[in-house]
Amino acid sequence: MKANWLWLTVVSASLAACGGSDGTESTTSTTTTTSSSTESTTETTAETASTGETGTLQIALTDAEEDFLTYQVDVTGVTLTREDGTEVDVLPATTEVDFVQYQSLSELFLVASLPRGTYNSVLVYLDYTDADIVIQDEAGTSYAATALDTDGNVLTALEASIDLADSALTISPREVAGLTLDLDLSASNTILSYDPAEIEVSPLLMVTASQDETREHRARGSLVSVDTSVSTVTLNVRPMRKRSGDFGQSTITVTDDTGYELDTVEYSGSEGLAALALMAADASVIAYGSLDDSGVFTATSILAGASVDGTGEDQVKGVVTARTDNVITLSGAVVEADQRRSSFSSTMTITLGDSTVVTGVEEGDSTLADISVGQTVLVAGTLSTTDSTVMDASEGYVRLKLNTVTGSVVSTSPLAIDLTRVNSRDVSLFDFTGTSASTDTDADPLAYELQTSTLDVSNLAVGAWVSVSGYPTDFGAAVGDFDVTSINEVSLSTGSSSYSAHWSTSTLTTTPVTITDSALVLDTSEASERFRIHGVSKSVVDGLTVTNIVAAADSGHYAVHTSGVAASVYTSYSDFLVALAEALAGTEPVSKISVLGTYDQTATALTASTIVVRFGESSRGSSVGRGSSSDSSSDSGSSNGGRGNRR
Repeated sequence: MKANWLWLTVVSASLAACGGSDGTESTTSTTTTTSSSTESTTETTAETASTGETGTLQIALTDAEEDFLTYQVDVTGVTLTREDGTEVDVLPATTEVDFVQYQSLSELFLVASLPRGTYNSVLVYLDYTDADIVIQDEAGTSYAATALDTDGNVLTALEASIDLADSALTISPREVAGLTLDLDLSASNTILSYDPAEIEVSPLLMVTASQDETREHRARGSLVSVDTSVSTVTLNVRPMRKRSGDFGQSTITVTDDTGYELDTVEYSGSEGLAALALMAADASVIAYGSLDDSGVFTATSILAGASVDGTGEDQVKGVVTARTDNVITLSGAVVEADQRRSSFSSTMTITLGDSTVVTGVEEGDSTLADISVGQTVLVAGTLSTTDSTVMDASEGYVRLKLNTVTGSVVSTSPLAIDLTRVNSRDVSLFDFTGTSASTDTDADPLAYELQTSTLDVSNLAVGAWVSVSGYPTDFGAAVGDFDVTSINEVSLSTGSSSYSAHWSTSTLTTTPVTITDSALVLDTSEASERFRIHGVSKSVVDGLTVTNIVAAADSGHYAVHTSGVAASVYTSYSDFLVALAEALAGTEPVSKISVLGTYDQTATALTASTIVVRFGESSRGSSVGRGSSSDSSSDSGSSNGGRGNRR
C-alpha cells in the first residue's frame, strides 16, 4: 500500500515576515533547560510503532531578525507523540542549523514515513554547547555573543515541547501532511548588551500543520534519478550540509521555465533536465521553488555537482564591501570549510582571477565585472592554511545573488537615493572606490543612482523611502550605480515593523500592559525599547513612539509565556486576550513584549500579526534599546568566540 508522508519544515520569524496562521488552533510550548548536551531518548521508531499503515512528515527552515548575523545551533532531536502515547523519533542525526541563513526561505528538513494516526505534541531538542551566535549593533559592528538562560547561566541545551491541541496533526492513508516548526528569533532572544556581548534565550516555537506557500522553499540532497518523460527529479534529502543520514526522499517537479546550474554551467528548460540526467547518481543537488500543502515541490531553479555548497571546495557567503583590482573584501561572511563546521568571520579577503567562473545574473554572460561593491556572493575556492580570513578563488567560482538596498529619494531625474543599508548592513561599512570609470564618478552613497530601465517610477518624489532589489552595475562602469529589478515605496504605515519592550521585573513599579476594549495599552516609562520599520532609517524611527497594539485580524500568532509554565500559543486573538487577562491577574509581572506588524503614526499604534507577552522571566533588563550607546568601532578579522568578543 502506498505510504503516507509528512513534510516537516522549520522556520524562524523575522522583521520581513513570520509564519502565517493558516487557520490552525491554539498550541502550547514548554521549554526545559539542561546543563549538558541533550540527545533524544525516544526509542520508538516509525517501524516499531507502525500499526500497518504509514504517512509522511516534511520539515523546513526560514528567515531571521536583522540583529543576528548568524544563529547557529544544533538540532539534536525531533520527537512526535501520537494521541495513544506512541512516540516516534523522526530525526536521524544531529543537524547543525544557522537560522539566519533562512531569510524569506524555508528549507525542506525531513521527509519521514509515520504510522497513521493523530499526533498531538512535538518535542524539539536544541543544543547551544557549540553555538555560533553573532549580533550586530546599529552601526553594523559585529560581536560574538554568549547565550544565557533566564537565570543568567551559560546555555547548553534546551528541550521545547509543543502541544498541538486542537491543531493536532493527522496522518492518513495515501495523503501527504505538512508540519512547519517556526522558531521566532525576535521573541526567543533578548540582546542584553554588546560589551560583553550577551543574549538571553527563551525559545518560542510555533507549530503550523501546513506549509507556507508564499515562501520560497529549498530542498537539498543527493541525486537518485531523473525522469525526463514526466519532468521530475528525485533526491535523497540532505538538509543543510549533511552528507549522510536517512532524511527521506523528495520528488521535485520541473517545468520549461526551470533554470539549471550544473558544474557551474548554466542551462534552461529541457536542455537542463537532459544534462542533469547525465550526471552521476549521488551528485549533490539543491532545488529552489514552491512547496504546496499536498507535498508537491515545483522547482524554479536547480543547482548540481560543483555548483552546490560543500562538494569538495571551501565556500564563503557574504556581501562585497570593497574591491581593488581582482581582490574583494566581504563583510559578515559565513565560512563553510570543506569537511568542517561552518563559522562566521566579520571580514574575508578573496583573490579572483581570469579563470574564476562567474554565474547568477544572465545565463552564460556573467563576468568578473559583475562583482562590484554591494553584491551578495557565494565564493568557492581554497582557504589559506595560515589565515582563515583569506581565500584564493582564482581557479574557483562566484555565484551572484539578488540584492536589496534601502534609502530615501534625493533626486528623481536621474533617480538617486541617500543610501542607508545594503543587504541589511549599514552603508558606512562599504567603500565604493573604483565602482565607476573615475574617482570623480564613483558611487556616492548620498546620491546613489538607480538604473530603472522601463520600470515606472513616476510616483516617486524626493523624500520617499524605497526598498530596491537588483544588482550593482559593473565594477568600473561609467553609468549608474545599481541596476533595478524591482522598487517599492516604503512608508511608516506600509513597512514591516518589529517592536519589543523589555522591563526589569526587579525594579518595576508600573503596569506595562493593560487590556482595553480596543487595544493593548503600553506603559514604557521603565522599558528598554527596540523599534524598526523595514526600509526606513533608524534616525526616523527613533523619533516615533508606540503606545498601543491592536490585532490585524482575529487570526494570527499570539503567545503568553510565564516563567516556569508552558507557553501558550494561539491563532485566535480573542482566545489570546482571555489568556493574557488571566496572566495579568497573576503574581508574575510582565517582562517583555514582542510584536510584528505595521505602524500607524497618528494613533502611535502597531497593527500586529504576531504578539508575544512574557511574564516574570528575568530580573535583568536589557541595556540595549533606543537611546542606548555602544562602542561602534570595528575590528578586522574574525573571532573564535567567547564572552563578548567583537567580530
